Amino acid sequence: MCRLAIGVALCAGAAYAGPTAVDVGGWGKYFAFEYDYVLAESIGRARTQEPAEITLSVPAGKTDISADEIRVVRMESKSRGTLVPFQVLGEVIADHAPEENGETPASARSANVVFFVDCPASGAVTHKIFWGARGESTEVAGLPAAESIAEGLHIEGDAPGLTIRNAFYHVQLDPESGAILRARLAGRPESEDLFYHSVPIHFGVDVWSPPKNWDHDYDWKLPPNQKLEKGPLVTRYHRWGPLQHYRDVTVSITYTFYAVTPYIHVSSTMHFTADRSVRAVRMGEIVVAHSHKTLPNEKDADGESPDLLTHYAWPDDKGAAQVLEIDASRGADGAANLAGVVPGALGILDRDVPWVAGYHAAKNYGIATLRKSQFAGNTLGGPVPQSAPCTYVSNYGWGFTYWSRPMVYPPGAKGTPEDQNTALAAGTFFGVEETLLFFKPENGLRELRQAHELFVHPLRHAFVGTGPW
Repeated sequence: MCRLAIGVALCAGAAYAGPTAVDVGGWGKYFAFEYDYVLAESIGRARTQEPAEITLSVPAGKTDISADEIRVVRMESKSRGTLVPFQVLGEVIADHAPEENGETPASARSANVVFFVDCPASGAVTHKIFWGARGESTEVAGLPAAESIAEGLHIEGDAPGLTIRNAFYHVQLDPESGAILRARLAGRPESEDLFYHSVPIHFGVDVWSPPKNWDHDYDWKLPPNQKLEKGPLVTRYHRWGPLQHYRDVTVSITYTFYAVTPYIHVSSTMHFTADRSVRAVRMGEIVVAHSHKTLPNEKDADGESPDLLTHYAWPDDKGAAQVLEIDASRGADGAANLAGVVPGALGILDRDVPWVAGYHAAKNYGIATLRKSQFAGNTLGGPVPQSAPCTYVSNYGWGFTYWSRPMVYPPGAKGTPEDQNTALAAGTFFGVEETLLFFKPENGLRELRQAHELFVHPLRHAFVGTGPW
């Protein structure tokens, strides 16, 4: 386990020093591969600088897949276009040893290429991608290269304790676990930080097996494994390995930060490698400070538990936003007190509710999780638990308020016979893909709703097929 260093702050964004116009006629003689990557817009919403990511491959050992031997060109006619800045991430080499029967899989080298795309509403745009030098790499090096990007993503510090900011947000990662510790809208003062005392505000994964304590990804003193892929357009930070205390539970959390995007892409997984008794399994949790009671007590008065959020919101079955004031109904102990649910619960929502948001109405800032996909299964033939999976929004009067995506909860309230552990089979596997969005909650949450619409309806690759095989 080691800390990953970044020597200098990176600077990238949407303002080009170029762009460089090129005629790609004849470029095929320099590159081994070229592909017309067509992206189509399907919901009538123009796109500006939407992230696009495609995997490129070459035969291992015969050619390279480095950035020096790649060009991405936004086409304006059959042969003319402009060079587009891009970034290479996640190179993988599968070089198989010869097998005795002679049926050795072909070796391959692959990597992902990320760039940003503008596309008109209901339109399509073509990017011609060239990769793999056909001959001497010096010939490719002699071709024009895309201009650098002038401003946008800034990264400082050492992993896991990175600080990341762009035109939309300012985020600090926990120097021990690498989880998101604090965050605020770009350009706002530190007094508007979202925080929860000394604990991160984002719990990627957590498990509770009472009478033992909870185990969260933020309990890592240092991630068992981590990988930082940094660059001017995108930075991807991976953390994975067994939980700090429950060593039979292996997890992964990956943050992707883009230069010109208001959200952080998050993918998380949990794998139970042995049978385990659990009371709760949760993913995608956001926790921020909130007053213990409606009238501040001594702890609240010294500023440790201010009301960082005033409202929650989520969509109903027809997509209309449901808004709830966090302090509208609280008991003497400070817990939420709403009819039809247990004390402390503010909302018990469908497992797949598309988004949940919390915001401060007067200060005009908010944070939301936008859900794209969720998976529950078993890799060893065991049963998949179906014990009250849901989305849970709460305020217990404990100095914080939160929402989470429980994969497993007991069906009974605290103190009832049904409040008991569930046995999870070895091989149980959970996965989620979502984003953390930082937004201004004005105009009926318009910014949030538009961001969700674009996130779940990205530009579509107009793939015409392959084979036949």
